Amino acid sequence: MSWLPLHSGHPLMVHLPLVAFPLALAVDVLARWKPDRRIREVGTTLWWLGFAGAVAAVGTGLLAYSRVEHSDVAHPLMTLHRNLALSALGSLLIAGLVRWRRPPSWLAVGFSTLGIAGIGVAAYFGGEIVYRHAIGLPTAVLEQVMMERGGHRHATMPEAPESRGADSGVAGAGVDSATGAPSEHLDGPQHRH
Repeated sequence: MSWLPLHSGHPLMVHLPLVAFPLALAVDVLARWKPDRRIREVGTTLWWLGFAGAVAAVGTGLLAYSRVEHSDVAHPLMTLHRNLALSALGSLLIAGLVRWRRPPSWLAVGFSTLGIAGIGVAAYFGGEIVYRHAIGLPTAVLEQVMMERGGHRHATMPEAPESRGADSGVAGAGVDSATGAPSEHLDGPQHRH
């Protein structure tokens, strides 16, 4: 069994701060309306969990940023994802400091809200670079997957009259030999799913 590279832990690490910080904010808002030492202690625990998760997420994310294979098109999105995450963490650190120095305050709640919104947007772009640009998939694996999928990109095409076939004069259009249904592909065998 081969060990996963350290940066592969990034997708796992991001979940703790994504859960802990919003819960900490909710507890802090509750503490504003119902001052209670126990509620504040729960919020403090959630803040520490969020920061521990954020340190792990940022550390593995920076490793991934410098190590994963990626395209020129994806690189600016990776940089945006990184910068948003670091900015959000900065806002959450300010919120944590304000929270530590004072009783529950709206200033801390404001910085928390800003930071949580920032990590939400950063998470969206993280999903984009993984699912739209296949970041994290080594090129050799990506090539293997493409070959397993038939070595071509699938495209959907509306139903066409049966007279329209491979000789119809429509570029890229053809008829699947097994089903007789119209198909369109950029390259490789033509068929329809």
